[in-house]
Amino acid sequence: MKSKNISESGIIKRGIGKLKGLIINSHSSGTVKIFDSVDAGVNASGVLTSAGACAPAEFADQDLTSTGVNVTDGDTCTIGTTVYRFKNTLAAAYDVKIGASAAITLDNLKAAINATGTAGTEYFAGTLAHPTVIATTNTDTVQTIRAKTIGTAANSIATTETAATLSWGAGTMANGVATTNAKIVIGTRTYIATKTLHESLGYEAVADYVLWVTSEAVFLDNLKKAINASGTAGTEYSTGTLENFDVVATTNTNTQQTIVNKNVGTAGNAIATTETMANYSWGAATLENGAGETGKVICNTITFSAVATTGERYIPFYDTVFDNGLYITIGGTADLTILYK
Repeated sequence: MKSKNISESGIIKRGIGKLKGLIINSHSSGTVKIFDSVDAGVNASGVLTSAGACAPAEFADQDLTSTGVNVTDGDTCTIGTTVYRFKNTLAAAYDVKIGASAAITLDNLKAAINATGTAGTEYFAGTLAHPTVIATTNTDTVQTIRAKTIGTAANSIATTETAATLSWGAGTMANGVATTNAKIVIGTRTYIATKTLHESLGYEAVADYVLWVTSEAVFLDNLKKAINASGTAGTEYSTGTLENFDVVATTNTNTQQTIVNKNVGTAGNAIATTETMANYSWGAATLENGAGETGKVICNTITFSAVATTGERYIPFYDTVFDNGLYITIGGTADLTILYK
């Protein structure tokens, strides 16, 4: 172990080493900040600003509504190219059993679309799950279907019927919104604003989707959590989303989210910050204001307490490893002893 007495800012060691601790011999309004670097670098940063509503990506959907009166034997319901036929006696694939009530018939249709429930009883055995949609919310009079793929393509999936007691909301699915105009890029990571997370529909989760709900302020909160991998994955952002390797999300308001490079130095100024979202903008196309050589902050500013003004006080760092060097900035007046390896 080595020690060095310092009373002004400067480099203690270049290259790899370990910081054991520091002794405050005396100070007058003293502070210290310690860097894993060869100089007092500055972290690059950027601010994402919302000036209004964005257009989050969304899965297309459509509702099939029943009058409450049951269907007639032979009536059909078509989704895309798949024709479901309602039958009193099941005879072929994609036949759906007419139940004792209109509500039970809708339950059987849901089971047929998803290939769940009891094949051979609720629908004909051999009926496969629909290739492009799933049946989701189901009530006594309404069955909702959702696309399996997010975006606008599913808006062209046909939804028709021949039953006098059933009606679709439109002749095709609707409300699908593409990811094209819902992207936030930070370095090599692309975050997608979405109204619905894949896993909430029972699909396999896709990393880096961020839930938009209620307002832009809540979306920015969720984006901060996704960047930092805090909060609740699977609820506020998609399961499998990892902490951003390059930046940390810091100051957050109802209209702005600040991100800061985890390393100090000018290299952070090359990290891309772009977006395709309506009413959103970054301050620049990359992070800005990074300064100095590449490194990181070992500890932010420590303000020495009054008890250390006239005598020794030891602050341990427990062999904290540094890779680039050990640099210390001193504020005010201080006499310190640095212990390192």
